Amino acid sequence: MAVRKYHPVLVILHWLVAILISLQLAGGYFTVAKMANSDPAKLSVLQLHMIGGMLILVLMVIRFIVRLRTDHPEPTESQKTGIGRLRTPLHLGFYVLILCTVAAGWYTGYLISGAYATPGATLPADLAQFPSRIIHAWLALALFLLIVLHILAAIKETMSGDVHILDRVGFGKRKD
Repeated sequence: MAVRKYHPVLVILHWLVAILISLQLAGGYFTVAKMANSDPAKLSVLQLHMIGGMLILVLMVIRFIVRLRTDHPEPTESQKTGIGRLRTPLHLGFYVLILCTVAAGWYTGYLISGAYATPGATLPADLAQFPSRIIHAWLALALFLLIVLHILAAIKETMSGDVHILDRVGFGKRKD
């Protein structure tokens, strides 16, 4: 019997990670990046940002394992042709991009860890001196753009009338 919806654990993880990534992107851009490195509060804000990144990484690993071990709905008709065939590579791209973004952020955190270990220490004047920080920022931008593309694809899929794509990542009866 074919499934119409993703496994409930996968659905929960999808929406939880979506919310956490949105908060991380917004927090990184509107809070962390805007704070002066000389501001003592920035260390605490960065620490929260890093904890959020690690939480996303753990949840994505769990999500990947659940995805491998559960049945998922068959591709819709529009996902079988044309640009719709990019669905699987783009979803795998999410995993790779998130992993790389977290890794670049983690490495930057490692490079500035002395500021946390030494009482009264501050951050370097410019975090852009670390290539990993620049990579982290570009990867975050790429992630944002991929999320926009993902949302637009879901809207297009819904408007095509083929199937209500959001029903597949919702709760309810999974099998026909």
